[in-house]
Amino acid sequence: MRNIVKVIGINVLVLVAGLVIAEMIFGNWLFGPDYRAMNIPRNTVRVFDVENLYAGGGAITYSRDEHGLRGEYDHVGGIGILTLGGSTTNQLYVDDDLTWQAALARHFSDAGETLSVVNAAVDGQSTLGHIAVFERWFPLIKGLKARYILVYAGINDVAVEGQEKYDLMRSPDPSRRLAEKIKNKSALYEMYKTVKGVLAAYNAHVVHGDSQRNGLDWMKWQPDDTQFAPPEAYMTRLEAYEDRLRRLTGKIRDFGAKAIFVTQPTADARVRDGWIWLPSGQDRAAAEGYFRLLDAFNRVTIRVCHDVGAICIDLARELSFEDGDFYDRVHNTGTGAGKIGAYLYRKLAGRL
Repeated sequence: MRNIVKVIGINVLVLVAGLVIAEMIFGNWLFGPDYRAMNIPRNTVRVFDVENLYAGGGAITYSRDEHGLRGEYDHVGGIGILTLGGSTTNQLYVDDDLTWQAALARHFSDAGETLSVVNAAVDGQSTLGHIAVFERWFPLIKGLKARYILVYAGINDVAVEGQEKYDLMRSPDPSRRLAEKIKNKSALYEMYKTVKGVLAAYNAHVVHGDSQRNGLDWMKWQPDDTQFAPPEAYMTRLEAYEDRLRRLTGKIRDFGAKAIFVTQPTADARVRDGWIWLPSGQDRAAAEGYFRLLDAFNRVTIRVCHDVGAICIDLARELSFEDGDFYDRVHNTGTGAGKIGAYLYRKLAGRL
């Protein structure tokens, strides 16, 4: 019996020693970038079944590489457009090949121009987080360069309070930060995460899509002035948002890139032939209130964009969406993302 225990003990020690050696060699304990407690998804491949989220969704693949970037590019020093934003830019439930970044890159390719469009968005992130990535994340990607930084912002800045856990890219809980440090360095955890993503993500619970906007009756909206005054209660937030956009522009310039600012749409409103349409009936008041609020932030985006000499694209006031383009109030389906990619190409072709 004693010999059996001894043999088991030796085997356990050998196994532990092997795991430690594997961690030292393949993990980031001694070498490689130190992501520490940042909650940037890296080395991730996840498969979601989104059939119940939007028609034609089926199984989609969401992946991020070793740097936390999404999309195809030859090397980190030769990126054409690097995109910043929150969940509407990240597009967790849209396939890698169907994101608006992928669609935009394909349009350039079809026109004979190679221009990589790479996604660096983080769910829940506002312009506070976009500023922080230049200080905490991007310096970890050795040699990272982009000709343009496209900022798709506004929605998360409407409620920027309470966003710290996303914008700081780390949890406020010390124990969670310690866990993130270990996970960001561990090769075994990376292996576990990959296997889990491939085998179990089909069963993932989809949390988006809680507010469908399909099948509604729409009526033309004729406000007294389409450049209406922003909500008084949000003036302080709007002023802070303007300041963050200017600071972000400085970060982009220091990074050696040119800024592109794009306004964000909502499924609560439709744009047709220059007119704004809102749902009729009981949905109208809530839709109008949200549109006015988001539009106030979009107007700040456009004003600051012109002031700082960036490329300004007013997608929210120009691009027309239909049923099937959104699966909730703000998130696009693959079809909607395709429309965004095609629209952005039309606005950027010949300007870059």
